[in-house]
Amino acid sequence: MIGRILNFWKNLGRRLKQHLKQWTKPATAILVTETLSDVTRSRADLIAENAMLRQQLIVLNRQIKRPQFTNGDRIRLVLLVRCTRF
Repeated sequence: MIGRILNFWKNLGRRLKQHLKQWTKPATAILVTETLSDVTRSRADLIAENAMLRQQLIVLNRQIKRPQFTNGDRIRLVLLVRCTRF
């Protein structure tokens, strides 16, 4: 009886892990279409998006457990988002 229960939980865990992998796996069709849409974007737009992503990495790499956005970070991100189109 205990063996059956343990097997049930192992199988359930295995199935949940498989479903989680499927849910978090990026769709390749979306990656292809996004890449093709980047080709039509202007150089300035791509530079602004790159700067926005770099600012997010700067905040993330701060040497504290849970980095917070400062007011300066928020202002920079808002200005950079206004320069990009999505």
